[in-house]
Amino acid sequence: MFARLFGPLAAALTLFCAGCTTFDTNNEDVVTFVFAQPTGVCEVFVGNTSYGQVSIAKSAIGVPRGNEPLRLSCAAEAFAPVSAEVSIVRARDEKLDVLGVGVLTPQALGARVTEPITNITGPSPLPNPLSTEKTGYPPRITIDIAQRAILVPKGWQTRM
Repeated sequence: MFARLFGPLAAALTLFCAGCTTFDTNNEDVVTFVFAQPTGVCEVFVGNTSYGQVSIAKSAIGVPRGNEPLRLSCAAEAFAPVSAEVSIVRARDEKLDVLGVGVLTPQALGARVTEPITNITGPSPLPNPLSTEKTGYPPRITIDIAQRAILVPKGWQTRM
């Protein structure tokens, strides 16, 4: 009697939640992808580790927080594949205004920049609430393979 009454309810709930994914928002950044082409698929990497594929059917992925660039390898039917690296724009990567003209910093021009060591004991386990330094990954990435464009919000950059 129990199985007869609750069996269809359990089956319906299982089908309803088949596409559900849970994320550990304390340790992961949830990145949502928007695809211009309905057949678009991207594989998401951090370093050499693949965290899975995203598509229109599964448009969000949880990526452990970190400062390494997010690498994307995307493809869609009838289009050439696109690869890109998404990272945070840091002050050293930005343009500087010099007499009203935007001048690229040495890092943006590809020069190797050595940053000073600020904390020899390692990073603090507690985040600084007054820090303006961003970490992690953008909340939304738009993929347009036909235009060969990967668009990210302000504060992040894409390198193809």
